[in-house]
Amino acid sequence: MENKNIIIILAVIAVILAVIAGVMFMQSGHGKEASKIKIVSDKSQDVGGTLKIQLTDMNKTALSKEKVKVIVVNKKGKVVVNETVKTDMKGKAKLDLDLKKGTYTVNATYDGNDNYTGNSTSQKLTLKEKKTEKVDEVDLSKYPEYSSQLGHYRKTGIAQDECGVVELSNGQYVVIAGDGHYEYLGQDSQGNIKMGNRL
Repeated sequence: MENKNIIIILAVIAVILAVIAGVMFMQSGHGKEASKIKIVSDKSQDVGGTLKIQLTDMNKTALSKEKVKVIVVNKKGKVVVNETVKTDMKGKAKLDLDLKKGTYTVNATYDGNDNYTGNSTSQKLTLKEKKTEKVDEVDLSKYPEYSSQLGHYRKTGIAQDECGVVELSNGQYVVIAGDGHYEYLGQDSQGNIKMGNRL
């Protein structure tokens, strides 16, 4: 009789353990929808750029108000950014980067929630110095005249009646007439100035 009771108790314990294991299995992520996380900003940016991340389900439906952990590591392996950002209504999150020029590895991790599984992604990021437009300095000895409409210019000596041809500091030739400025199209066979469209 004792063996029979022991067998029944062991059978009940096995059933209870099986139920507990099944519940734990269901809570461990099975039955959840998969998520997809993507870094959508450029892999090469100017210093002072912005990191952009998008979080969706597999049907590309945005996952809003979700937290994404962002870790940026420099080429020496040092963590230089360790932030958490929150997605907006479109499933997008951004983080302004206050980093020096160089190459970095960006890791973005979503831990998941009751409905979606976690996911992560990584990407190389290169930050470079901003290109600044080089402003040519005008050689005032070559272009001594100035007009607020034309900028710096020089007289060419080509003139006719009330018209005169000038060379602008950018190399363009313009006709200055009594009623405005015109494109310079050269001279005809008699030396008369040919004018184009009004500038």
